[in-house]
Amino acid sequence: MTSNDADDRTTRDARATANDADERTERDGGDRSADPLALDADDLVETYPAGRYRGQLSDRFALPARSARTVPADDALPADLAANLDVDLWSHQAEALFALEDGENVCVATSTASGKTYVYGLEIARRYRENPDVRALIVYPTKALSRDQERELEALFDELGLDVSVGVYDGDTGPDEKTRIRENANVVVTNVAGLNQYLDGHHRWTTFHANCSLFVIDEAHAWTGISGMHAAWIVRRARRVIDWYGGDPRFVLTSATIGNPGEHARALTGQPATVIDDDGSPRGRRHLVFWEPPSDGGDGDVAERAGGTRGSADDWSPGRPATVEAPELWAHLCYHDVPSLLFCDSRKQTELAIERATEFLENPSLPYRKSTRLESYNAGHGKRARRETERGLAAGSLDGVATTSALEVGIDVGGIDGTVLLGYPGSRHAFWQRLGRSGRGRRDALSAFVPRHATLDRYVLRHPEYVLGGSHEDAVVDLENNPVYLKHVECAARELPITRDDADLLGGPERLERAVEYGRRTGDLEGSLAGGVTYAYRDRPQNRVNLYASGGDSFDVRAVGDESIDHESIGRARAYRDYHEGATVLHRGEQYQVREFREDGPQPYVELEAVDVDYYTQSQRRVSIYDPEVRESRTVGGFELNWGYATVTVRYETYAKRDVASGETIEAGLDTSVPPLEMRTQTCWVRVPPGVERAVERRHSGYRNDECADLPPRLHGYLGGIHAIEHAMIAVSPLELTVDSNDLGGLATNRLPDGSDASGWFVYDGVEGGLGFSRRIYEEYESVARRARELMVDCECGRDEGCPACLMDARCGNDNRPLYAPAATDVIDALLDDGSGPADAAITDSRGDADSTSEEDGDGGEDVADRTDRGRDDRRPPASVS
Repeated sequence: MTSNDADDRTTRDARATANDADERTERDGGDRSADPLALDADDLVETYPAGRYRGQLSDRFALPARSARTVPADDALPADLAANLDVDLWSHQAEALFALEDGENVCVATSTASGKTYVYGLEIARRYRENPDVRALIVYPTKALSRDQERELEALFDELGLDVSVGVYDGDTGPDEKTRIRENANVVVTNVAGLNQYLDGHHRWTTFHANCSLFVIDEAHAWTGISGMHAAWIVRRARRVIDWYGGDPRFVLTSATIGNPGEHARALTGQPATVIDDDGSPRGRRHLVFWEPPSDGGDGDVAERAGGTRGSADDWSPGRPATVEAPELWAHLCYHDVPSLLFCDSRKQTELAIERATEFLENPSLPYRKSTRLESYNAGHGKRARRETERGLAAGSLDGVATTSALEVGIDVGGIDGTVLLGYPGSRHAFWQRLGRSGRGRRDALSAFVPRHATLDRYVLRHPEYVLGGSHEDAVVDLENNPVYLKHVECAARELPITRDDADLLGGPERLERAVEYGRRTGDLEGSLAGGVTYAYRDRPQNRVNLYASGGDSFDVRAVGDESIDHESIGRARAYRDYHEGATVLHRGEQYQVREFREDGPQPYVELEAVDVDYYTQSQRRVSIYDPEVRESRTVGGFELNWGYATVTVRYETYAKRDVASGETIEAGLDTSVPPLEMRTQTCWVRVPPGVERAVERRHSGYRNDECADLPPRLHGYLGGIHAIEHAMIAVSPLELTVDSNDLGGLATNRLPDGSDASGWFVYDGVEGGLGFSRRIYEEYESVARRARELMVDCECGRDEGCPACLMDARCGNDNRPLYAPAATDVIDALLDDGSGPADAAITDSRGDADSTSEEDGDGGEDVADRTDRGRDDRRPPASVS
């Protein structure tokens, strides 16, 4: 952390009572005599039905208990407030309050259930005591979380004996209540989408803005990528409006543990923040098991095959689906008095989990006799049903609940002792946030991770150290996206005239000058920065801000007939990819199918119908990249690595239906009927040294893929290698960044579209203007490449062509052909080698150039193309022939 009063802070910190337990993560073992859990890892194996246990316990760990570190409440609070608080403060809460007292902004990045709400709740109380007219703005990511936190804050203020008025201001708030909140509420709770709209009516918030002294962004880690860009500009617009009325708020951001909390806080707010990440809250001992579904096919044990030579598809089977194994494990825990949550991806999975768990417990051949009460919890249930389930959890009358992410944060789950994750949730902070729903406070807990046959799941299974230690993923907010920036300049110009004094908040002097000049040329803006720039029309540009899209038209999402659906608008890229006619869509755990896709009217839209089907859909893509523009360049292991911009054309021509349980293809080659999509976006790309290309091509010239008849046979190995690297780097990128790999695309080619005639591969941002993800991959390229190599060499499939858990991508427009791991590892070893090791020597060659062929990949989809047509414009990649 940083502080301007280091000596004073050291004195304060010395008052903390430190009763720290050893923080090392140990392999399970040691004294269990004081463990109150009904089951631990050993008991789990001993009690599991003999006919159903086949070595699923892949690994187990015990995370030691941690005692609380506390600070007397009256050290950080006025005596009268401290007297009404029944507990001492945890050290991180006190540290944050000390920093706020010193005038600093703070970012509190501590574990689940560590009392982060108390930080800003107590700070509001402290300010209210000094000035009853004080105002605070709290922004939550969702409306549901806003309502939950409103109740928690009101309970805190009641405990403190303060008449602090709290109001939730969103689309569900009635007109009269909105007036009362604007005029009288001390604390206004809203969400980012709402804040974007309300800034236009700032004249109705005069008293609030003038007295606003605290601005809270809860769950700040959720704002990353394109939604993070929008959130950052909306916060800057809010700062500008509040400042105009005389308010000067400090910022409090709360976050799960991420790799760059200070950087992320500054990106969102435009101001520095003191990071508070030394967690003083207690925790009980946690038993963590990695539970691998058994193999149902293939010759020999999975471990033996993983350690053997690479073979064919006949030598390997993905095993039993996690969608079957996880509900049975969860049922076993619940039966044995370990009340547990099962986290699933969708509403349908929660309902299927109940069915499978019930069948498992009622199987007469298994040793389960007493009744076990299990329920599902998801957005598809009515509000009353969800509240009954919540009360059952809090009261302990339920043995287990299968849930979507709806129970991940914000709701009291009572005495839950166990958590089962059906698959990896995509990030370390989500992994621990879900596990942290059990064993809250000082309670011991048993948690299980059941991996699916998917890339990140298998990586975590083979590399448990990834989630158990080390650095966390970085949250990425990139403000360089010009389409997003221009939208918010228009909004700011409607809210208040823009002058040169606004440059620091709105992108800097030069960028603001260019934006205003562009707006004047298009007729959207009028005036000058000397006298004030205003929006030229009477409509509200805030209505065109879509938190999940950058440039181009947004698509409304509607329900068929008289039904209604609360779904945000979507950008064109996402509409083409995931909302074409016939696509299935999961929204808040509900399953829908796209019945109509229209963009020929003034407002494009898609129309959804609720369905209950046993498949999901994935589109395949073909991509072309041209006109690359280098902004930055560096050398990695003799390879030239570039970052910049390029024009990308993506064709979403076909899609496939896949089984929900197994992921197997049911039907493929279905027509999407959407046109090509072109965007100028950010990308990073590698230029392979000619000597490495020649050596790898010669070394693997004997590899043949009979389904790649259009490629010269001796090139199958090399092209399959760089294609595999591109797939693997996109697949593992979420291990380093808070990114959805669906927001990235790639291309592998032996003729880069830069006139160099060199081979290489691209990774690009799949959104107009870019997201900042490819830029961060450029900066962390070596780390991402190492994880990609680990993914390839550690996969138990043992296949040269890989499998869906390592190299294959369901969106691959070339149907994952060719992919060749041996060539890929040779190339990536050369990239990571410093020139003195065996990797460089192993593939050094002096032969002439290889024949000309290329392969393209868009978000996992690619084309194989002949590059022998020298008469075309050399800026463009070869024409597709797939």
